Parts: sequence; C-alpha cells; structure tokens
Amino acid sequence: MAEQRFSSRAHHLESTRTWSTLPAVAEAVAAASDSGARRIYVETKGGRYRWSLTAIGGGYPLLRVAARFLEVDHRRIFVGFRTLEDGTAVLCEDPDQHEAPERWRLIEVDRSVDAVEATSLIAAVL
Repeated sequence: MAEQRFSSRAHHLESTRTWSTLPAVAEAVAAASDSGARRIYVETKGGRYRWSLTAIGGGYPLLRVAARFLEVDHRRIFVGFRTLEDGTAVLCEDPDQHEAPERWRLIEVDRSVDAVEATSLIAAVL
C-alpha cells in the first residue's frame, strides 16, 4: 500500500513540471493537502495548469516538504526549485529554463480537500 501511494504521489509530481489538465492538477493538490501541505502554488497558461509544493526558506525546507509528500527519507531525493518574489520556494526542474505562467497564485488550505474542492479552489484564484 505504501509503495502504491508513493507511486501515485510521484506521478502527481509530473504535473509540477509539465502543463497539465485542471483535473490532473486538482488531484495532485488534493494529494498534497492530504499529506499536510497547507500552502500550495498553482499556475496556468493557455488553459493548462501546473502546481507545486511550497516552503519558506529555500531548497532544504522544500526538500523536507517533498519528502513528507512522497513519504520517503529526505536524504533519498533531490529537488530543483525556484524562489518567488515573496521568498516562497517552489519545485522547478530547471529555474533557468522555466516557462513563465500567465497567472499564478498561492492557495491556502486548512485541511485535506478532495479533487472536487481543489478544482473549485484553483478555479476561484486563477
């Protein structure tokens, strides 16, 4: 069961790197909220979406958040990141090759949400 959840959550990270559908990103945001993430980055461009886990303080705190999401030891993974204007670190494979969104927002979730709620949250801010 834990390995299956890791595989599913690792799959969700794909939509942090590639432009995806709103339902795919909403499922990932729901999984992130289920892992305890309470501040999640979402962005859109041309009707496609991406998302990211977030952390204040740079790459190391973001690494810890990502490890908690994947349910693995933080020493087993590497994460690329970029920093938003407010100091929030978000996942980014290569900050020098980052394709800028048309719009982005940080959303706050105070509890676990399902994909339907996540869709509404994303649609409301973007």
